[in-house]
Amino acid sequence: MVKDEITTTKYLIHSQINAKGFVEKPDVVGAIFGQTEGLLSDSLDLRELQKTGRIGRIKVDMTNKAGRTKGEVIIPSSLDRVETTILAASLETINRVGPCEASLRITKIEDVRAVKRRTIVERAKELYQDMMEDFTPESSRMIEEVKESIRIPEIIEFGEDKLPAGPNTPDSDAILIVEGRSDVLNLLKYGIKNTIAVEGVNIPKTVADLTKDKTVTAFLDGDRGGDLILKELLQVGNIDYVTRAPRGQEVEYLDKDQVIYALKNKTSVDKLKNQVNYNHNHYRYNNKHSYNNDEKDTKVYDMKQPVSEYKTDEHPFKQKSPKTYKNEPEHQHIQQTNNHHKNTSEIQIHEKQKDNKKDTNNKKQHKKHENKQENTKNKPKKLNKYQKILNQLAHTNMGKLYDENFNELKEVPVEQIYDEIKITDDVKTVIFDGIISQRLVDISKEKNIEQLAAVKMSEVVKKPETIKIITKRQQQ
Repeated sequence: MVKDEITTTKYLIHSQINAKGFVEKPDVVGAIFGQTEGLLSDSLDLRELQKTGRIGRIKVDMTNKAGRTKGEVIIPSSLDRVETTILAASLETINRVGPCEASLRITKIEDVRAVKRRTIVERAKELYQDMMEDFTPESSRMIEEVKESIRIPEIIEFGEDKLPAGPNTPDSDAILIVEGRSDVLNLLKYGIKNTIAVEGVNIPKTVADLTKDKTVTAFLDGDRGGDLILKELLQVGNIDYVTRAPRGQEVEYLDKDQVIYALKNKTSVDKLKNQVNYNHNHYRYNNKHSYNNDEKDTKVYDMKQPVSEYKTDEHPFKQKSPKTYKNEPEHQHIQQTNNHHKNTSEIQIHEKQKDNKKDTNNKKQHKKHENKQENTKNKPKKLNKYQKILNQLAHTNMGKLYDENFNELKEVPVEQIYDEIKITDDVKTVIFDGIISQRLVDISKEKNIEQLAAVKMSEVVKKPETIKIITKRQQQ
């Protein structure tokens, strides 16, 4: 390291030179200037750069042994990074030094400013230490001691999978299973030290084995990711209780009161085995209500069935047989009997006509309903503004960014959409001819984007409620 060049340059070009013969320092410097002259543009000519002070004095350290010369060449540069690397690469074209064959290779390019920063940090530590020892009041020392005593314990790495966990997890009889490292940190902040994170949807073997020997409570996010983790825990682990963050919220963002409430209202897993519904908003499981109505014995009569097939006391149109009196003539009895059969036949014909009329009306209503459904099906859906733009962008592999007033900010290729969102401010809506991924949803949440519209959406585990997602499937 050339210390006297640190204050005037940005980079130091370090190179190693080997010559087949005896050469001296002036020979090396002359070869560098002579063999690079005219190789690059005038803006990178070594002589011009040295005149303007953008290249410092070339330093050469040589050793001669057994008729060969080896040495290190250091060139200070105040050019930018790209220009410095181009200049360094041009030095490797040198193949002779004086009368001897030689080769030069760049070993490294050192950023002098990084050295300066390290020097600044080390010196700042020394100054701060001196200040604390000489000027810190006694009361400040007392405060620091108290803070140290209540400081949050550090996360440990547990098991073969090196999962994030609280410091009491190995020795505690009861543990909490959470989703990620941030959840463990948040619970540590509230004094809960017996936690372990599964770090993803797939449950590690370390966690599955841990559930066999301890009382386990699953404390999961109120989103689809939490649903998936819970399903797998019930399959591969032996958990005792479950509690969830409210729907749409995550454990890492809960305050102390919410954490205490959730843990206080944890629910036994036995209710899961009884096919119950989980209510995210109330932190408990609710049994499905079943209603058992007593069925009434209702006899149904078929008006098309012959009268003879009904029992005498059951047929609804059965009339009592006319009585025959002793003094009544025989032909009068026969006439009454004939009248009875005539009345019964008329009733049957009337009922049959009513049934035929009813069937005709039902057919007409059914056909009318089918026509109405067909008209509704064939009627085109009205597209919203997002879907119209999606249709315009179809098969273009392009996307558009809009502000809060839906003014177009820029149009970019789909493969650059993530980087453009990251560097562009005031974006509220993104519409593109591609697939919405979890990575895109995450950067959109970070940039406070309100609408994402695309052809379709991949498996997005964490979908924030603040982002409205529109896909082309919604218009089909």
